[in-house]
Amino acid sequence: MAKLTFVVGKGGVGKTTVSCALALHLAARHPRQSTLLMSTDPAHSLAGMLEIKDLHIKDKAGPHRLAGIKGKVSVWQIDSDREFKKFLEGNREGILDIVENGTFFNREEIAPLLDTTLPGMSEVAGLLALRDMLESGEHDRIVVDTAPFGHTLRLFELPGHFQRFLNFLEVASSRDDLLARRFGGRASSTAHGFLGKWQATVRQVKDAFSAEQAEVLLVTSPETFSLNEAVRCVDALRESAAEMHLGGIVLNRIVVSAGNCPRCRARALQGKKAVQFLKQKFPRVPRLIGPDPGNPLLGPRQLQRFGETVFVGARVNLAAPPPGTSKRKLKFAKTKWPAAKTRLSFTLGKGGVGKTTVTAALAFHARSLNKDVHVTVCSTDPAPSLDDIFQKEIGDQMVSVLGDAGLGAMEMDAVFEFRRWAARIKQQLSAGTSMQSGGLHVDLTFEKEVFAALMDVVPPGVDEVFAIFRILDLLEAKHGSVFIDMAPTGHALELLRMPDRILLWSRLLLKSLAAHRTLALAQDVAVELAGLGQRVRKLLELMRDSKQSRAWAVMLPEPVPDRQTQRLLAAIKEIGVAVDSLFVNRVLLGPDSGCKTCRRAQNWQAATLQSLQRKYGDHRLYLVRDFPAEIAGAAKLKKFTGELWQIQTEK
Repeated sequence: MAKLTFVVGKGGVGKTTVSCALALHLAARHPRQSTLLMSTDPAHSLAGMLEIKDLHIKDKAGPHRLAGIKGKVSVWQIDSDREFKKFLEGNREGILDIVENGTFFNREEIAPLLDTTLPGMSEVAGLLALRDMLESGEHDRIVVDTAPFGHTLRLFELPGHFQRFLNFLEVASSRDDLLARRFGGRASSTAHGFLGKWQATVRQVKDAFSAEQAEVLLVTSPETFSLNEAVRCVDALRESAAEMHLGGIVLNRIVVSAGNCPRCRARALQGKKAVQFLKQKFPRVPRLIGPDPGNPLLGPRQLQRFGETVFVGARVNLAAPPPGTSKRKLKFAKTKWPAAKTRLSFTLGKGGVGKTTVTAALAFHARSLNKDVHVTVCSTDPAPSLDDIFQKEIGDQMVSVLGDAGLGAMEMDAVFEFRRWAARIKQQLSAGTSMQSGGLHVDLTFEKEVFAALMDVVPPGVDEVFAIFRILDLLEAKHGSVFIDMAPTGHALELLRMPDRILLWSRLLLKSLAAHRTLALAQDVAVELAGLGQRVRKLLELMRDSKQSRAWAVMLPEPVPDRQTQRLLAAIKEIGVAVDSLFVNRVLLGPDSGCKTCRRAQNWQAATLQSLQRKYGDHRLYLVRDFPAEIAGAAKLKKFTGELWQIQTEK
């Protein structure tokens, strides 16, 4: 079986860079072995990092061989929609047989629900793709470039979720056995064959996720927020069902040689403190250093050289000039922070670009402009970091922050919300086990056992569904302005698409329940669904009303985030949410210090900023200076919102 390495960490620390470097390094060191580099992040960036245009081909699924490198490397950006549909094609009849035999629904009523897009599909598709690669035996090593950690943890927990789901299906499929034992006859073996195959699959994946076959490579950067998140990542791994061990920590974006540059000296000192922090927190875990050359690391050749630096300690030149740019120097003009005037604001962007900071700043600024309006900051990210910004423990219930009773913050615990909802549904189901229907006595004991088993399954993707419910609660409670700090791009888009999907599911379920409207159980569920559909319609109307809801996009002045932002804005437009402005964070605006590394970074940023002017002309473009210290607390937020820039256009 192939050895698995999962590259994990907070968004924006360089997971994709390290994943590519590791795969290329392994291929060069072991040229006879086959290495697969795959991405489970819905917002893929392997193609951009490796500078290949045809990696994702719609009519050809699966890995693509990387040409022109030493060794054998295949690359796969998983198309979650395709992989999940492939899974359904092979298992549709087995699932429908079980549901039809185990509930009062027939296959015609349930089939449409299987055809709708399900929450958590990215993680499920990632697991199914991994299973296929393990079964194929084509690769000796598999390097997985993961989504930001909160969603990666969902992937690690999926074998357990699948096991609980199979337990539910076993309960549902046992009706034929029950009737056969009670009245005589032969039980159907179709369901048992299907379940047997999937029990074997779950065992195989569990074996693959074991400490003998899999390891985690944690990536962090020297900033305090990233280091704190690294500690939370390791704690979460230890508490999860994942048995794989922590094989090493890559401390990325470290300034190795500072010279006389004040900025580089400060960053070099920050790196030394980060090394000491990791030594103290993880004394037995190998530490690896990823140097920051001041420019993006793009293309197989440069990434392979970076791999030699990180994994062997080789000293190689990683400097690269920016692409051809205009010699016209950019000029910048100061401007005021924008006022968010809508009831609902979403902050979106790739992981690690500063969404949480910008969300907090927008909320803080809105509150400073109007003390009569209550402002709430809410995170839907499974790995939130509002605690770091507001310097206070933030939980699932709203708390006042920064000493201001009118400024609240909360971090959604979607799993807790699901379990509370499931407990309420179970309580409703426990009332009565039978009823009269059409003059017949209908025993519902089995149906209630099936529903109760289903309620014990915490489905992947529950984050998106129950985040929507909490947003509805906040808006209906009239909490003034609500600012949503979204999960990174791929999962944020899943959340924004979720209201449409919930509305579709509720309509399909109501239609299915109509045939069973004489049953009290069906009536109770129908009432729940009708109320939910009405609330979700209101949210959709609000989200698509530009006077009540706006999105704010955040990015860095780098080539790969730029490509992801283009895809993000196109997707938001398709969903129907208006984009107010685009923040470009961590821009180097100071004078030329004479430092080669800083000058190279500024030149790369200038090349990106010039392209942004051309691409995003329809949006207001705000530039946020690269602040030397991390933004935390009221004083830093006040300073942060007291300065904003725009590119000065020539008249």
